[in-house]
Amino acid sequence: MKKSISLLLAVILAFSAFAVTAAADDGEYQTYYMNYDIRNSNLEIVPVNGYSQYVLSGEDFKFTVNAKKNFSTAFTIVEVDGTEIEPDIHGVYTISNVTSEKTISVYVAVDSGQSNLFSSLIVFVHNILEWFVNIIETIVKGQRT
Repeated sequence: MKKSISLLLAVILAFSAFAVTAAADDGEYQTYYMNYDIRNSNLEIVPVNGYSQYVLSGEDFKFTVNAKKNFSTAFTIVEVDGTEIEPDIHGVYTISNVTSEKTISVYVAVDSGQSNLFSSLIVFVHNILEWFVNIIETIVKGQRT
């Protein structure tokens, strides 16, 4: 009886190994790595819960782009292998049906020259608003006396 059980287990184990090898040869268990090319240290790519940088062949990869403190993702561009992609209404990016390694590039659309100009514009608008606030406060104080 022990010989029969041992023989049966040996056959089952041998067949299981064959089935796993056959599945692996077909590429069913092939995984692909999602490379991150983050060009601004204030940004980060975060896989959505349940997703990993290692993606099974044919599966999707979902992620978000998060900004670190005091930074915005407003002018962020996301590309997959050089092609720009857009997030859904919840800010989730999806790479569908992954069949090869991908490179996800994230960068800010405003270059350094434009960034300085943009920053100057923001400061200018801020100063004008402060000026109007001061004028209104002066008028209100004058009406109280």
